[in-house]
Amino acid sequence: MKIPLYKPYVGEEETKAVLRVLQSRKLSRGPEVEAFEREFAKYTNKKFAVAVNSGTSGLHILVRVMAWKKGDEVITTPFSYISSANALLFEGVTPVFVDIDPVTLNIDLKKIEEKITSKTKGIMLVHIFGLSATSEALRRIKKKYGLQIIEDACEAVGRIGDDFTISQIGEASVYGFHENKQITTCGEGGMIVTDDPRIARICRSMRDQGRSLEKNWIKKVILGYNFRMTEVQATFGREQLKRIDSMLARRESIARKYSDLLSGIAGVTIPEQSLLSKRSWFLYFIILKNQKTRDYVHDRLTNAGISSSTNYFPPIYKFPMYKDRKVRCDNSEKISNTLLTLPMFFEMSDVEVENVANVIRKSLTKKQ
Repeated sequence: MKIPLYKPYVGEEETKAVLRVLQSRKLSRGPEVEAFEREFAKYTNKKFAVAVNSGTSGLHILVRVMAWKKGDEVITTPFSYISSANALLFEGVTPVFVDIDPVTLNIDLKKIEEKITSKTKGIMLVHIFGLSATSEALRRIKKKYGLQIIEDACEAVGRIGDDFTISQIGEASVYGFHENKQITTCGEGGMIVTDDPRIARICRSMRDQGRSLEKNWIKKVILGYNFRMTEVQATFGREQLKRIDSMLARRESIARKYSDLLSGIAGVTIPEQSLLSKRSWFLYFIILKNQKTRDYVHDRLTNAGISSSTNYFPPIYKFPMYKDRKVRCDNSEKISNTLLTLPMFFEMSDVEVENVANVIRKSLTKKQ
């Protein structure tokens, strides 16, 4: 493709840092991981950060730390990457799917309480496409029912503030660093953040085969995993973190340009403009009037050498491992069938954005 859907930034600094680590011969359980954890905790204004090999691994660990188990129910969204609900399924927890708000595409907070039962232990809160799902209404629900919340912030890395309230309601949160994310740790990686020292301590142990953090660790081992981040991943991530503000600013600039170019085209719904600056721009999306039109635009983009995706996100309950659940979420199904994701990456030029928008405009004009 002349214009890919995503392209990770690999600068000279990242290359030099990786080479330095390789030459050190210290590739695991080293100072780069520890430094990255300190720096990321500071960036997200949290007390503790625990590096792992993927966002999925981080979610899985936290489900164990929350002591959610078979017979428990946890409320979550069906409109997400499958890893969020899979983290529950790994431990035998029943995901209870609540439909999404058609504007924010996050879980519809007005529909949560009707799904709460005596078996409900918590909420797997997913911040879809980098938009915070945190709200005062959710805080009230959490307190009223005594629920625990894990925040899936894998698409939502960013500096915390009044307009960006990620990691402000859950017991812990997980960020993802796959190569399609806003920053990456050399292709794969994740980070758990929390203010709770107990959670941080158990997560550090569980990501490393359940080893105790004490010197004579072999006498105090819990059941854990090999979910460690490597030194190469960490040093790559540290360099990305140094320029994260400029990388996020560029992505927002791309989103604004897309919105300017695509607004007013008949049959195209762009992301809610009042939320532009409140989102960490993981990707840009549009919603078409129906699936046939969406697929047509996707084909025209493909023919022009432009990558786009029609697969963000099929409702999770339609995957084989969830087929036994009798669920239907109308908004999730409608959005899934009409949403198209467009190219977005740090080095994307304004001309490339214009090319994408022009193909969309021409394809819809021709179709009409």
